[in-house]
Amino acid sequence: MFGFFRKKSGKQEDDGIVVLRKPAPGACGGTHETLDTKAPKEILSEDMILFDVTSALGLCKRDGTETEEEKKLGFVSAFAVPDGNGRGFLLYLTTGEYARKRAPKKSAWAFVRKDVFPSLVSLVKECGLAKENGHHSQTAGLPENFGGSISVRYASGETISVSNNQSPVLRRETAFRIVRLFEEAMRGEKAVLPDLSDLSEICYEENRENGGYTKARLTILPDGSGVVRSSSKYDGPEIYDNEHPMEAGRVAGILSKIAENGILAWSGLPASAFGFRHDRTTSFLFRNGESVVIKGDKILPEGLSSVLWDVQREMTATR
Repeated sequence: MFGFFRKKSGKQEDDGIVVLRKPAPGACGGTHETLDTKAPKEILSEDMILFDVTSALGLCKRDGTETEEEKKLGFVSAFAVPDGNGRGFLLYLTTGEYARKRAPKKSAWAFVRKDVFPSLVSLVKECGLAKENGHHSQTAGLPENFGGSISVRYASGETISVSNNQSPVLRRETAFRIVRLFEEAMRGEKAVLPDLSDLSEICYEENRENGGYTKARLTILPDGSGVVRSSSKYDGPEIYDNEHPMEAGRVAGILSKIAENGILAWSGLPASAFGFRHDRTTSFLFRNGESVVIKGDKILPEGLSSVLWDVQREMTATR
């Protein structure tokens, strides 16, 4: 479609990024498409540390060999990352018949002991996921994301990065393989997490660039209720302290959110490559002396990315 690459203007050092297509100046909408010519099309490393792939499948060709369940598959999102503490591997899988945001989807997570990455390394090579490495296309004005993205990282520093919001980034047969691989891995032996029934306190601390902070401590009482003690400082010198009870039902809701989303498995996950304005830490303290400390910069799948913030918000809400 494109007969030539148009280099970005300026005299900056050549970073390998070329512009394939961009809207005309002042145009409303249009497509911005780039290619990283330095992105490798073959990955040498065998040590994968992140697999994060999402794609609509509605425009992919069917070859007539799909099962009835596979024929219905119109969306897949799969995420895998190792726990840096050596406990296991966090897996998250979302599938659906349609890619639309409001369409029903099925999501599940598992924290498993078996290393899934050797299988993912083979899948990436056999399915050629690095073939379009470095290609990114964003079309403005689309009502939905009709494509997806691929983000794969290796310990060597090699990466695969692809995105297109207009067309699928996975073939259907590749999506089927990913789903089968994840479903099998998620049925495997689970890694052990601390027993939530032994949880005694949850502590949240946020330190802001301007010297302000928010601190909150939820102490869980024997009857299932709790007490929240918090302290906040904003732009001025004033410090605002607060203490209030939390009824057992709200405490139970927080504990359910922790359990249902595997939050206690997050402490050893790698940090995101993106910076964050605020330094946030959530600590879970247990009666046996064990603790789980989770920094706020963890790499997480989209389905889990806001869950910890929900817990933090519940603790810092004034009464």
